[in-house]
Amino acid sequence: MSQPSIKFRILGPVEYHDGDNWVPIKAAKQRALMALLLLNANHLVPAQQLHSELWSDGPSSHVGRLLAGCVWRLRAAIGDPAGQTLLTRPAGYQLAVSPGSLDLHEYESLVAAGRTQRASGNLVEAMKSFSAALELWRGSPLADVALTSSIMAESARLEESRLAVMEANFGVRIALGQHEDVLPELKLLVAQHPLRERLHEHLMMALYGTGQQAEALGAYRDLHHLLADELGIDPSRPLRELQQRILEEDPRLNDRGAPHGATASGPRERAVSSVAAPCPLPHQPSLFVGRTSELATTVAYLAEGRPAVAIHGLAGSGKSALAIAAAHAAAGDFPGGQVYVDMRGTTGDSALRPDQAMRLVLRSFGTEQGGGGAAATHTWAGPAGGRALIVLDNVRDSDQIQGFRSAPPGCSLLITSRSPIGGMDGLMHLRLGRLTVSASIDLLRRSVGVARIDAEPAPASALARSCDYLPFALRLAADRLATRPDWSVADFARYVAEPHQRLDFLAGGNVSLRDSLLASLPLLSDESGGTAVTTVTALRRLGFLDLTIVTVEALAVLLSTTEGEAHKIAERLVDAGLIESLAIDRYRVPQSVRALAREITGSDHEATEAVQRVVDHYAIAAREQPRPTLGAWYRRERETLNALVTSDRTGTLIESLDRMRCVLGASGSTVRRERTGSAPGLRPPGGPRPPRP
Repeated sequence: MSQPSIKFRILGPVEYHDGDNWVPIKAAKQRALMALLLLNANHLVPAQQLHSELWSDGPSSHVGRLLAGCVWRLRAAIGDPAGQTLLTRPAGYQLAVSPGSLDLHEYESLVAAGRTQRASGNLVEAMKSFSAALELWRGSPLADVALTSSIMAESARLEESRLAVMEANFGVRIALGQHEDVLPELKLLVAQHPLRERLHEHLMMALYGTGQQAEALGAYRDLHHLLADELGIDPSRPLRELQQRILEEDPRLNDRGAPHGATASGPRERAVSSVAAPCPLPHQPSLFVGRTSELATTVAYLAEGRPAVAIHGLAGSGKSALAIAAAHAAAGDFPGGQVYVDMRGTTGDSALRPDQAMRLVLRSFGTEQGGGGAAATHTWAGPAGGRALIVLDNVRDSDQIQGFRSAPPGCSLLITSRSPIGGMDGLMHLRLGRLTVSASIDLLRRSVGVARIDAEPAPASALARSCDYLPFALRLAADRLATRPDWSVADFARYVAEPHQRLDFLAGGNVSLRDSLLASLPLLSDESGGTAVTTVTALRRLGFLDLTIVTVEALAVLLSTTEGEAHKIAERLVDAGLIESLAIDRYRVPQSVRALAREITGSDHEATEAVQRVVDHYAIAAREQPRPTLGAWYRRERETLNALVTSDRTGTLIESLDRMRCVLGASGSTVRRERTGSAPGLRPPGGPRPPRP
């Protein structure tokens, strides 16, 4: 008979449940040991790591016995004398925690649910999820645990996560009209965290929503003075724009943040509001690297008189920055002027409608749309006469710009979107992918400082790799490092490399990589506007599978569907800017997208079995490869095989790869070997299997 699952709590003092009450661990070393194991619940923690954390004063000949004794006493304390929960592994120890038995896991699940619900516009449920997550906190995380290096880092990460969730909850509650309810707590938090701009933004919105316009502007003025005195900088652009909108008493502020015009009692029809005047062309990007070729191509297309150029690609690949830089560079070719419109295509119901976009452009040309919905041809010549450039940034899909399907006479269109735009006359496409490694390092050097990055080249390269070599993630990482001069690049890179905390660290101010990626989820909808369950399920399972490269064949196995259907799903994920097409049947899944996919809530009891099917698929492929092509197949699939070995629950893949290694060795094929004498991801014949994560 198996032992009942033990429950644990770490969002406050560390405790376990003895069946009747929550009980603390009295001994400090055992408490620290349990904290370290719980932070890595269900994963092996190497004994060497535990040694260095618990006995940091140096190596000892008795440290092995000390650790074993500490483990034995902890088992006795939590009522696990047989070691069914605190497991001994060949290389260390592992704490087995079942679903729902650790408050941290419950917290992370609720937060992920809230973010997904917020992205889909279900604000009431998002508020419930965020509030339930925050109620799990009982004080500072790991409050009674000695501050080892890992405990300090995890405590800081959890505190940052808690603040981010509080900010998200404030935003949802304000969108639901609860301005007065949030004001007292907001004022307290702003006083405690005076440099967090998102809290100031919420405070300004809450004050304005309660009719305190002067106080809202005063809150902005206080922040402006503080930032100028402390850091010598101005508030961020979103805050400056919010101040201007408050000054103008913009009626849209009453709908700010509510994607579906939700209220505390549920959804309601969103009020029609006036459309603000179009923005002038934004300033030239101050940090623009690694896109020399793409910039030259875009400018050349515009100089040739192409009616429309569309830039599409991965989320965070720098499409808007490229379009703005190209518009500035091509200004001489457009004497009629340039018009910039943010279509807000990834912001739910606040995205511009086609008629609103057309009205903005026409107004900038000094005319209004006629009653028949069309403008006179001469009105497109631009305010100064001559050819004009219309930049439509952040477009959701072709339907959002249906009034521009043919470029207006005398104009060129420059469009950015995550998915390719089709159905337009004379359209030229430009796909934006990742930066090169050298360009990624250059971006970090320009933001963080040449000396600091060059002093730690290997960690800087690892950090760029964890950012998927994408400009948006790299800028977030660079901004975080630049404002934390006491952090080493190596330490920061190590924490960003951890999948479960990558999205927490790649955030700052009012922007985060997680929010940018979540904005792609509404793009995964079917023609009727509902959620495309198969596509969301595919994304979630790709997170579980955790492979960098996925073939259409493997995706079909993962989803138990045909290769044709798997190809359609993969292409929808490409169109949403979440994965990248490498060939007609091969796709790259960024690390950050895999991290987000594992946060997407939803029931998928077959996920583990689905991953094992992929493992078995590759095991069969390894056995059935013809000998003449076996070496080439292995070299092409080596990274995938190496990753799948850790997910092999039955040993079928390991056995197939051992057999393949013997065949390659007998045929004289050269396969890179590691110190064990095996190919990467393989074990020597008869040796132990690699530990499962």
